[in-house]
Amino acid sequence: MSLLEEITRGEPYDLEFKLIPNEERIKYLKTVVAFANGRGGRLLFGVANDRTVHGIANDKVYAELDGITNSISDACSPRIPIGAGIENIDGKAVIVVDVFPGSRCPYFIKSEGEKDGVYIRVGATTQRADDATRRELALLSDGRSFDAEPCPKAKIDDRRIKALCSMMYRTARKNCDSEAERRLVKRITPEQLEAWGVISKVRDRWVASNAYALFTGDPAFSIRLKCGLFKGDDKDVFLDRRDFTGSVPELIDIGLDYILAKINMGCYFQGAYRHDRYELPPDEMRELVINAFAHRLYLQHDAPVFIAIYDSRIEITSPGGLPRGQTAARALAGYSKIRNDVLAKALNYMRFIEEWGSGLRRVNKVFAEYGLRDISLEDAGFAVKMNVYRAAKAGDEVVNPDLSSKKWKNDTINVTVNVTANDTVKSDGVTINDRLIESVRMNPGQNADFHARQLG
Repeated sequence: MSLLEEITRGEPYDLEFKLIPNEERIKYLKTVVAFANGRGGRLLFGVANDRTVHGIANDKVYAELDGITNSISDACSPRIPIGAGIENIDGKAVIVVDVFPGSRCPYFIKSEGEKDGVYIRVGATTQRADDATRRELALLSDGRSFDAEPCPKAKIDDRRIKALCSMMYRTARKNCDSEAERRLVKRITPEQLEAWGVISKVRDRWVASNAYALFTGDPAFSIRLKCGLFKGDDKDVFLDRRDFTGSVPELIDIGLDYILAKINMGCYFQGAYRHDRYELPPDEMRELVINAFAHRLYLQHDAPVFIAIYDSRIEITSPGGLPRGQTAARALAGYSKIRNDVLAKALNYMRFIEEWGSGLRRVNKVFAEYGLRDISLEDAGFAVKMNVYRAAKAGDEVVNPDLSSKKWKNDTINVTVNVTANDTVKSDGVTINDRLIESVRMNPGQNADFHARQLG
């Protein structure tokens, strides 16, 4: 792509226009720091925000180039790797500064200090990094992830480790699609957990990691899920709100169950047979809930994952911006960027994560088959928001989703029906309760009067 073509496409995540270098010094220094803390980028001096190429006067361009490179060297710390030069566009000189991803994060502006002088890119804007992001950048520079860090307050012993191994094995088998796949699941051992970084051994004693606490639901690292059902398309009127705490696997299941309990179910016919289906594909909704927990920033462990259900959409919000170097467009295109390496390995074993990097792309493909819009992904810097757009089709029969949930296999069905004492057990040995359950399962959209007539 030529430089003029880059200018024509505007300012994406990794491109910034600056008109006059000396008058915008602090602004371009912030951008340079943000690019170094991310996946790099390019600054073009002599180009206005409206993409008009003004250029730098020929008698000043080399002095301006020296001033820019010296400012970056003197004002930023640690030293930021850059490349700089001059290119000609239609007879106008444009200064091009390429900023490379740094390996000594977090980079900052010296005059603002190590706390306030750290900046990151959020979409096509530059923002000051919060404390959690600064800490994550420091960990990444050391080749570490927060979920692998020790959690000294977590309770750990041989019995608890054995229980964790058993839970992970059961979960992996439960998430299999077939008996053949279940037979391939191998039991987890403490040695495997150690290899993944879930636990470690120091002087013959087991030490828990943050990932261990996340998988066991240890109070030392408590995480939350907040769910809400709203009237309309804003948060003015609550219809239902819930606050959950637990382990990552537990909260994933709770989040999906909450969504399925609150969305509609429609039906379609194949020949003479009626088939019920949720308005949104359950497997793909599960994928989105998993993403919210797998890729969130756990340095902000007191910040909950939010699931908000509105009339026209579902919002799933996870704390922390996208991982370093990731963008919303790249994520939706299938590019995978793992933030929590230890967590991801264990979730992959438990069949929560199946295909690396294909999740969101596959979700949108299935949504298209459902006749739904693609999901949208918004990086707000401090949080990532996924929007799922609901679109009930005209003519779909809406039934009570609770009656069609898999949970009804074991739960009590609360439908009021007037029966006499003599009708409690029929001659074939089938109780009224059994017949009622069967009637509700076969006719999930009907009311109590209908089921009473069915029972005679």
